[in-house]
Amino acid sequence: MRRAKKLKPPRDELLRAALRRFAVDPQDPLLRTHKLKGDVAAYWAFRVDDDLRVLFRWDGDSCFIVALGGHDEID
Repeated sequence: MRRAKKLKPPRDELLRAALRRFAVDPQDPLLRTHKLKGDVAAYWAFRVDDDLRVLFRWDGDSCFIVALGGHDEID
């Protein structure tokens, strides 16, 4: 993800921590993982911080990260 490489501290560290947490438990309450609605109903998102979100989709047991962006860009 090009956008992730452009993150500056502390957001880059928060993203790494959120991804580690997600790998252990995708439904960890701190991530606020949720299914999206409308045009993006096939996707899910979780929080990195107050604004930054990770958009992903499930394909069976596999998870594919699709995008990284602000709340207004993702949700």
